[in-house]
Amino acid sequence: MDLAVVSLVSLFDPLYIAFGWAMRFLYNLFDNYGLVIIVFTVVLRGLMIPLGVQQQKAMIKQQALQGELAEIQRLHPNDKARQSELQMELYKKHGASPLSGCLPAILQLLIIWPIFQIFRAPLVRVMQVSTENITKIGDFLKAASLISETDAKNAVTNNIPLINALNASASSLGQVVSQGLIELRQFIDVEFLGMNLGLTPSWKPADLFGAGQAEYLPLLVFPLLVVLTTLVQMRISTMTMPNRKKKAEDKEREKLNPARAGQTPEDKSESMMKSMNIMMPLFMLWTTFTMPAALGLYWIIGNIMMIIQSVLIYFLFTRKLEDKAHGHNG
Repeated sequence: MDLAVVSLVSLFDPLYIAFGWAMRFLYNLFDNYGLVIIVFTVVLRGLMIPLGVQQQKAMIKQQALQGELAEIQRLHPNDKARQSELQMELYKKHGASPLSGCLPAILQLLIIWPIFQIFRAPLVRVMQVSTENITKIGDFLKAASLISETDAKNAVTNNIPLINALNASASSLGQVVSQGLIELRQFIDVEFLGMNLGLTPSWKPADLFGAGQAEYLPLLVFPLLVVLTTLVQMRISTMTMPNRKKKAEDKEREKLNPARAGQTPEDKSESMMKSMNIMMPLFMLWTTFTMPAALGLYWIIGNIMMIIQSVLIYFLFTRKLEDKAHGHNG
């Protein structure tokens, strides 16, 4: 198990370094943690736009093969193994892949692990404070009864309690600076629009309406906007999906003519995307309530970028190819 964890960390080391460097550069430029997350997310998602274009190409290419896929099903109605074999040969022949439409979602899941770790440990991952110094700061704050023993033990992987404690105690911050454990330029301010992006949003009434109301109640804006932007993004993605109208027409013909039922081949990429559309919102909502609010901001900006990307790709690329194909078929 330990070897697996070490391997996983080693696998993501290049992303830790790249993401940490980018966020440190942006923080030195803007000196605003929330703005850093917004710009970082816009740039990161912008770099993924070519993959989105490739996704649309793959889906259009796969849609063009639906007739041949239907013929395979007609010729081998009771032999699923033979169907799969011939379908894969067809995909290979035309350079198509049934799972290519899911690549952006899969990539998003791959990069989220280093994002998680960066938002939990910005002093280590972004500001490059050594783990040895972080451990000493944790011990110092625990001795001063400013953080718990658990927080001190996990200080290297979760810097947020340290940041909050040092923000609340200027004298403690002064002492750790004077001891050379951290430089003032390395200390990150996690406040954004009056909200603490280091705190984890809570659904508990004791947090929302108790002593911490002023801090926790405003943070509810993050899970609410995560849900809202996710639903809009899913709707826009569905509306801008290649050949959406043709697929709807095929299904409608199946309803009107029972003899055609089952003749429209299953689109594996579409099935995978439907599964991702169920899993991702639940995953995003869960992480929003279990991770620092910075992650919620990341999800929101990421969803907005996906909405913009879907609309732009559809009107600048997908619709033109669909019109061209329609004119050719006509």
